[in-house]
Amino acid sequence: MQTETIVYIIIAGIAALLLALFQYIYKSKSTKRIKWLYTGLRFVTVFSILLLLINPKFEAITYFEEKPNLVIAIDNSESVSYLNQDEKARDFYNTIVENDALINKFNIYPFSFGNSLKAIDSLGFDERQSNFSEVFKTYSELFENQLSPLVLISDGNQTLGRDYRYTANIIKQPIYPVILGDTTLYSDIRLQRVNVNRYAYLKNKFPVEIFVNYAGNTKINTTLTIRSGNTLLYSKVLSFSADKTSEIINATLNANAGGVKSYVVELSPLTNEKNRVNNIKNFAIEVIDQKSNIAIVSEQIHPDLGALKKAIESNEQRKASVVNLEDCLSQINDFQLVILYQPNSTFNSIFSKISELRLNTFVIAGETTDWTFLNSAQGLYQQEITNQTEDYQPLLNPNFGNFFINNISFTDFPPLLSEFGEIEFKSTNETILHKMVNGNK
Repeated sequence: MQTETIVYIIIAGIAALLLALFQYIYKSKSTKRIKWLYTGLRFVTVFSILLLLINPKFEAITYFEEKPNLVIAIDNSESVSYLNQDEKARDFYNTIVENDALINKFNIYPFSFGNSLKAIDSLGFDERQSNFSEVFKTYSELFENQLSPLVLISDGNQTLGRDYRYTANIIKQPIYPVILGDTTLYSDIRLQRVNVNRYAYLKNKFPVEIFVNYAGNTKINTTLTIRSGNTLLYSKVLSFSADKTSEIINATLNANAGGVKSYVVELSPLTNEKNRVNNIKNFAIEVIDQKSNIAIVSEQIHPDLGALKKAIESNEQRKASVVNLEDCLSQINDFQLVILYQPNSTFNSIFSKISELRLNTFVIAGETTDWTFLNSAQGLYQQEITNQTEDYQPLLNPNFGNFFINNISFTDFPPLLSEFGEIEFKSTNETILHKMVNGNK
């Protein structure tokens, strides 16, 4: 209680006493002893009223001893009896729950688990599943705000739920595992992960990234193979030791036939390897047999057209056709890209159709280009019309899927064009002429 409250109570007591004495004793001519009874009652009444107005708070601190919890969770699944560990599990469980020292120190809560965690009734080791994630979830909910270490008795074989290596992280309590069965460590080689694209184009090559891990202390050699059916596509000898426990292998395979193709990655097993299931992984990839149709639209004959067509078709997934305006307009829906070579005012209809369909477009300007028309036919760029000569040079941009071009002949650059879609051309005065992807600037 605060000192200020105590002072108020003392003042209230004095005031109540003075008032009672003033009313019944001061200048009273009565000699009856009952006036002292009235004085006492009046004092109690007034003091009680003042005490209620002061409203004092009385605090009391009590101490008591609370025992922490000890949670026992025993695996009641069939795998324990299959490993002939059921009797050992019962003996260990009884040793804990019947120990007088533990009983005096902890509140013991025994549970069994299979598919779920439940209060123990009997141990028959007949559960069909072992769900560790459900055990940890229920345990964390039951003992969330209490000190409750967990003794987990199990053979470690999980058949259901999320991996306990990750679900155990949600528990903030200490976990003491008791492992049943053979805990001898054996050398093991495994395929940790296989990364591959889902699609590849016909007659192209596609990469395969393989992660191999080794657990053991001796030096070993194994052979990594990749097969498609009975055909061996890739083979490599790998070496591991206690110091070198992992390796990343990058292989490149050919997509020689269209459709969905299945592959098998396999590691040759070690002499004393117990777990050989993780030595094999399967993957599949869809090989697409498809070509992009490209129109090269021109109203003149020029050597650039042949060089451009040859460079584009060096990739088997590309087909280029040199067409005039009328043919292009009649087949416009068959093309995925339209290359306009040195356009002039006669290209007005093709520009309108491209804008309407939002086609991928590539403009090549040259000496016969009508720049007045080209500036008005589109709103993506404007070229200042001058009589000056400008020099240009190619600049490779590996992060771009398209390229710019301005006033340049492709005759001298067929090797660069063979990498169609990865070249960016800029003028020395940094004027960028054209880029259009799906109709967008």
